Amino acid sequence: MKRRGQILSVNWFKGLKVLDLGQGISAPFCAKLFADLGATVIKVEPPEGDYSRTLGPFPNDVPDIEASGTFLGVNTNKSGLVLDIKTDTGKQILLDLVKSSDVVVESFVPGYLDDLGMGFDSLSKENPMLIMTSVSPYGQSGPWAKYEASNLIISNLSGHSMEHPGPVDDLAKQPPLQLGAHQAEFLGGICAATATALALNRRSVHGKGCHVDVSQVESLALLPQTPLAAYAIGAPGKQRSKSSAGKASLLAVLPCKDGYVGISPRQQDQWERMVEIMGAPEWAGDDRFATEQGRLDHWDNLEALLISWTSTMYKEDVYRLCQSTRIPSFPLNTAADLFDSAQFNARAFFVDVDHPVAGTLKYPGWPFHLASGDRVSMDRAPMLGEHNQDFIQ
Repeated sequence: MKRRGQILSVNWFKGLKVLDLGQGISAPFCAKLFADLGATVIKVEPPEGDYSRTLGPFPNDVPDIEASGTFLGVNTNKSGLVLDIKTDTGKQILLDLVKSSDVVVESFVPGYLDDLGMGFDSLSKENPMLIMTSVSPYGQSGPWAKYEASNLIISNLSGHSMEHPGPVDDLAKQPPLQLGAHQAEFLGGICAATATALALNRRSVHGKGCHVDVSQVESLALLPQTPLAAYAIGAPGKQRSKSSAGKASLLAVLPCKDGYVGISPRQQDQWERMVEIMGAPEWAGDDRFATEQGRLDHWDNLEALLISWTSTMYKEDVYRLCQSTRIPSFPLNTAADLFDSAQFNARAFFVDVDHPVAGTLKYPGWPFHLASGDRVSMDRAPMLGEHNQDFIQ
């Protein structure tokens, strides 16, 4: 059988066999984390393919089920198998694979696999050591268990969106926003992988498998600990707030030629150094701006003058000037900035991966280095049904 996803040296899960029945992001991302670290992972898709193949983004904005950036990113280092598990033949092939597998990862609506006779209770009879990790929006139980959800819904139901964005000009017209970039789904995948690794450790002690039930909304609800703690102890919870001159003068996000930069010259000595790097403009000697309280009181006037300077500069140049004089500052980076980042590139965070349809693309790597120098290597995601011949006789 063709083995995909060869690992350079970081092969902590070598010998582990995982069946990935998941679709979208959370469950496939969970399985990808094991695949990248040496596990043999078989991506099982329905005949039409995982729906994430249609999500994009696509090279040159041309839709192609083999070139979806979403699918490619969360399915590295896997083999690909097309299987219709609603048919008797498909069920038997899947059951045969389960008998020799350690983990099954799935994201169907709770109860769907049970209705097919392929739920955990049925599969564990064939393989008592099996760990099944089920990832769903709300978990396998509770009144919402069979409801569907999206990143938008999970962001709001978890309580996270109430803080996004931060202070706004008009509370009535600027509602909370969802977390961007499918963060709810990716976090669900990370929690699922963590729980699965713990279940594997439990199996090594107790000698039997178990069913791991992961809720995406509960995964995201772990993060806003401060407002949860405030409510639990009876303290006033954090509320969305309006923008104010005082807040903006302490931390200003200002436009530049190529985006935005954050600066925070809140202390008097920092402000004085800020005046110096701006070339000591005449307006900086205005008595209204001589003190911190004055800058706060006249922020509307001061902001416009600061913008007259930053708007002629590139955000990286403003950031570096501020940092060189110990003024807190940061550029608001885009994806393009990350690819060009000296810091990210020095640590080789992005990895080039070749694909016969999508071409050579840069993928995010792993956010850790080992003292030994060993690194995770990354192989491309499978084409639809690419390895059927390895599993179907």
